[in-house]
Amino acid sequence: MPVTRAALVTGAGSGIGASARQALAGDGVAVALVGRRAQLLEQVACAIRAAGGEAAVVPGDIARPDEAERVVAEAVRALGALHVVINNAGEIRRGVRVHDLDVERWDAQIAVNLRAHFLVLRAALPHLLGATGDRAIVNVGSTLAHKAVPGVAPYAAAKGGLASLTRCLAVEYGPDGIRANAVMPGIVRTPLAHVDRPDFTQRQHDYALAYPLRRLGEPEDVGATIAWLASPRSAWTSGAILDVDGGLSAA
Repeated sequence: MPVTRAALVTGAGSGIGASARQALAGDGVAVALVGRRAQLLEQVACAIRAAGGEAAVVPGDIARPDEAERVVAEAVRALGALHVVINNAGEIRRGVRVHDLDVERWDAQIAVNLRAHFLVLRAALPHLLGATGDRAIVNVGSTLAHKAVPGVAPYAAAKGGLASLTRCLAVEYGPDGIRANAVMPGIVRTPLAHVDRPDFTQRQHDYALAYPLRRLGEPEDVGATIAWLASPRSAWTSGAILDVDGGLSAA
C-alpha cells in the first residue's frame, strides 16, 4: 500500500503504542517511532519494514522541551511531512495517598503523562497546520481520568487534564481542519500492567470480573481504535473522549 500519510507515535516500543503503529502501518501510514529505548524501537521498525511499511526511529525523552522539539523535527525530516500525532507515552505510580505524596513524585507523574504531550504538540502543530488533507491528534488517556481509585491522584489528574486538553485542541484547531480525540483504556494486558501491579499475572482473572465483557483489554483493542481515529474514516469525529474499556465505565 502506498504511503500517503505520516504519523508520529510516542511510547511506540511496546504495548498500546506498538499496536497502534502496526495498525497505522497497515493503513499505509509511514510512522516515526518515538521512545526512550532505541533498541526496542529498532526492533519495531524492522518488523514494519519487513511487512512492507515505512518506519523511522527517533529516540528521545519528550518530557524535556529541547528533546520534544528535536524529536518532532527529526520525525518530519525522516518522513517528509506530518499528518498524525499519537500521544501514547506514559507511566503510572500508585499506592500513595495525597497527604503522603512528595512534590517530586507529583511533578514526575504530571511531567510524563501531561506536560510531555503538550511539549510534543507544541512542536508538532506548526507542521500539522502546514500539511493538507485530514490531520489528526489522538491522545491516550485512561479510565482513571473519570473512575477514581485510591492511590493514583497525580496520574489521574494528568489523564483528566489530557482529556480537557483534547477538547481544547478540537475547538482551537478544528477551523484549520485538524481533529483531536482521546481514547481512555481500562486495564490492558501490556508490560506496563505487570509493572503497575506486581501480582498482575496471578490476579488477571479477578481484575477481569469488573468488566462487563469479562476480559481485560489487549493492545490490539486499543490500537485499532487509535488507527480509526487517526484515519479519514473518522473525518467528522473530533473532541471525542472515547472509553475503550470493555464496558467498565458504563457499569
